Amino acid sequence: MDLFKQQSIPLMLTPERASDLVLWPNWLDHQGADALLDTAIAKTPWRADSIRIVGKTLPIPRLQNWFGEPGTSYTYSKICLPAVAFPPWMESLRLAVEAETQQRFNRALVNYYRNGRDSVDWHADDEASLGFEPIIASLSLGAERVFQLRHNHTKERVAITLPHGSLLLMNAGIQSYWQHRIAKVAKLEEPRVNFTFRLMDG
Repeated sequence: MDLFKQQSIPLMLTPERASDLVLWPNWLDHQGADALLDTAIAKTPWRADSIRIVGKTLPIPRLQNWFGEPGTSYTYSKICLPAVAFPPWMESLRLAVEAETQQRFNRALVNYYRNGRDSVDWHADDEASLGFEPIIASLSLGAERVFQLRHNHTKERVAITLPHGSLLLMNAGIQSYWQHRIAKVAKLEEPRVNFTFRLMDG
C-alpha cells in the first residue's frame, strides 16, 4: 500500500485522559482504490436489513454485511448478522490493514452507501461483544463523505473528510466517549463503500 501522509488527530476523552484518531488520507492510490471499490460493490453479498423504531419497521439507509469466522455473528440494534467467511480479496485487505496499523483484526462490517441518501445516524461501536474499548480501523472507498464525531458529555464535535482510499484508525477510548455518524448529503449520486475492521473473541 502507498502511504503518502499520516495524520494523528488527538481527542480529549476526559480532562485526565486523551486518545486519538490516526488518518492515512491516501492509503490506497487512486487506481488501487478504484479497483477495490468495483470489486467490493460487485462481489459483496449485500444485505438490505430493517430496524424497528417506535413500533415501526424501517429499512436501514444503506446495504451491509458482516465477515468473520463462519458460525459466529454480530448483533447491534437487535439486528443479528451471521458471519460470512472472508473472500480471498477481502482477506488480503484485512492483512494489509493489520500490517499498516499494527493491530489485529478478525471481523469486518462492510457498508454500501449507494448515494447521498444513504447514511448512518449517531452511534458508537461499543457492543459488549467487541470487548473493552475496541480499536477499529475504517477504510473508505468512493465518494468523499464527512465523518462526524460528538463527545458524549461535552457535546464537542469533530468533522473529518474521508477521501477515496483513506484509512482511519479509531484508538482505544473513542467508542466509550464519542459517537459518530455519516450524515445524508443532498444531490450526491456517487457510491461509497466502507470497511470497519474489528477484533472479537470467539
